[in-house]
Amino acid sequence: MIFRLSIILFLIALSNTSRSQDSTSYLIVNEIKLIGNKTTKDHIIIRELPFNLGDTILVDELNKTIERTQSNIFNTSLFNFVTVEIVYFNETYISVYITVEERWYWWPLPIFEIEETNFNTWWQTRNLDRASYGLYVAKENFRGRKERIAFKAQGGYTEMAGFNYSIPYVNKKQTQGLSVGLSYSRNHEINYSTLDNKRLFYKNTESFVYKEIYAKGTYEFRPKLYNNHSIQLSYSKIDVSDSVVFYNDNYLSNKLSSISFLSLTYYLKRDKRNNKAYPVKGYFYDFQFTQNGLGLLNTEVSNSFILFGYRKFIPLNNKLYWAGATRFKTNLTQTPFYFMGGLGYGNHLVRGYEYYVINGNHFALGKTQLRYALLDNKVFKFNLIPLEKFNKIPLSIFSGVFFDGGYVSENREKHPNFLNEKWLFGGGVSLDLVSYYDIVFRFEYSFNNLNENGLFIHFVAPL
Repeated sequence: MIFRLSIILFLIALSNTSRSQDSTSYLIVNEIKLIGNKTTKDHIIIRELPFNLGDTILVDELNKTIERTQSNIFNTSLFNFVTVEIVYFNETYISVYITVEERWYWWPLPIFEIEETNFNTWWQTRNLDRASYGLYVAKENFRGRKERIAFKAQGGYTEMAGFNYSIPYVNKKQTQGLSVGLSYSRNHEINYSTLDNKRLFYKNTESFVYKEIYAKGTYEFRPKLYNNHSIQLSYSKIDVSDSVVFYNDNYLSNKLSSISFLSLTYYLKRDKRNNKAYPVKGYFYDFQFTQNGLGLLNTEVSNSFILFGYRKFIPLNNKLYWAGATRFKTNLTQTPFYFMGGLGYGNHLVRGYEYYVINGNHFALGKTQLRYALLDNKVFKFNLIPLEKFNKIPLSIFSGVFFDGGYVSENREKHPNFLNEKWLFGGGVSLDLVSYYDIVFRFEYSFNNLNENGLFIHFVAPL
């Protein structure tokens, strides 16, 4: 009896050992098969894979590798849907089947842009004089190589003509890319300063008070999958009317009404988010150093700054998610109003302070959010829409609570701004809707530490 029991225990131990070995065994990628990429070249997709043909993958890591593969390919913004499946030849060799549904790549779109710090500021007045309109034509995934070519012509508040072209890979290893851009813009109105953290404007309907010529060239280096380095050299020529200088003699610098300067920017980012439009897993950080004025054109222009940001996204379970972000900026030189910036612009915002701008030489910003998935990537099909690229619509809906904090220091404008050099706090509840083509709608009811509250609408992910 004891002997039989010993044999049974031995077999159980041997079985557990065998399972342990299986869990740490390898699978060999024997084939990579791409399906559905009618326009996109194979090498553009294969560049995003975290493995190569002939590589080995730990059995325990297989699901994580599949998930990472889907995220990498989806984050190219070339596809609406990505599916990765494993086909087994035997216990060791596998084939990876990648099925994609391509996006619509031609975008001749009418332009209607609100020229405000955010939609909510414009909604206070609903002033259509602050709107720009025109035509935007872009070819995404040009030649099937993820290139992008775009033209823009607009009138209204900002008259502009522009052109951009980017090619992500110019070498066989697909590690180096280039882009160029050129634009000309002019305005009858200009924000020349702030008072009580509200923007002050000067307007002349008879002549243009602001004109800008801008050209840039960028070199990008992406040695592996997740790190991207770029160096950009740009040229700017800015002219403002004498009246702008009268109202703010430090708008450009030292009572100047015209400046021309070169800028050099180094930018680094590491991106391991599962979905860059609205991530719920992974992290992202970036670093930027910019030197405006290289001492070649206008020696009076010399401004440099450092910008750093970090975002983290953690799934707490299959419905609940936490997200946090920090952002810091510091100007290394004294800053004319044109270069200053701060909080209140775009996503550099303490939620609850949508109606304010807080300019300054330095700022710090922190954001947190707890989200619950009411609907997680549910796909609705509308057969009445004949185009396949539009008749399947994924939708996610997240409810949440959030809390933000920020601080801006060293505002040397001549007008008083009471929110500078004070801690700003805001929080509230949110409802976020996420769909394809990177569409995000956010509805937030926010409170701030000025005892103000309100409903605010945004069109990008909160962090």
